[in-house]
Amino acid sequence: MKSKFIDLVQYFESLATCHKSILHSPAKKHFFRFELEEFMTGMKSKVNYPALILEGYDFQFTDSTSDNVHKVINCAFMLVGKISDKGDYDAIHALWDQLEEIGDELIVKILDDKRNRNVEVLSYFNIGDVSGAPLTDMNLIHYGFRYDFKLSWPLTNDINPVMWNEPNQ
Repeated sequence: MKSKFIDLVQYFESLATCHKSILHSPAKKHFFRFELEEFMTGMKSKVNYPALILEGYDFQFTDSTSDNVHKVINCAFMLVGKISDKGDYDAIHALWDQLEEIGDELIVKILDDKRNRNVEVLSYFNIGDVSGAPLTDMNLIHYGFRYDFKLSWPLTNDINPVMWNEPNQ
């Protein structure tokens, strides 16, 4: 079965639903699928904290002797919280600690689901491809962590004849 980005979105929504520090639900939204700019410029009124935000992705193709074509997906997710007093550095650091711990737990869960073959979209996840960095939005009092990671999805190199018309002769 071919993996798709929607599979990854559904998986991350399930992570947000099941993690006890996030507890996403349809009534109390903690999971979002959009870009950082959208979050920072207007979506915040619908956000409950901590928020897990899955960003879009970019990709490239790899080819090992044409028999092992893969689509390498560069993804990112963010964990974001809110501190009302942007001068309260103790609260900011405590929030960063909390969000980093949640992020590390998510990465460990992803690794476990990959190892146990529970989620096909994670088949080629490699923890060595994960990096994280703190986020700060001083004007809008949001803080968090952004985790970058890669996935790889096999891609068939067989042409699907249903998708092509015969050339005019």
